[in-house]
Amino acid sequence: MTHDPNRNIKDLLNDFLKNAKFKPKLDGQAVKDAWMELFGENIARYTLDIRFKNGELRVKLSSASLREELMRGRDQIIDNLNRHLGRKLVRRLKLL
Repeated sequence: MTHDPNRNIKDLLNDFLKNAKFKPKLDGQAVKDAWMELFGENIARYTLDIRFKNGELRVKLSSASLREELMRGRDQIIDNLNRHLGRKLVRRLKLL
């Protein structure tokens, strides 16, 4: 990284995070946060576990009827999550 006195701390931190080894964990947390923000407390109440790895989001739900309903809109959910994140991180969604 070259020194540029005109760059702000936000840009420097973003560059650092892009190159860091822990980027996958940060992406995973961003996806989990996006799920909770988009679906709110009602769905969060039925969300038992969220895991994200290699583009696949796995969401364990306690309600079979909710799982079936969300499965019908799976592609739209992926699109909404990626739009919320500002980049295409989620490629697959498994509802368990």
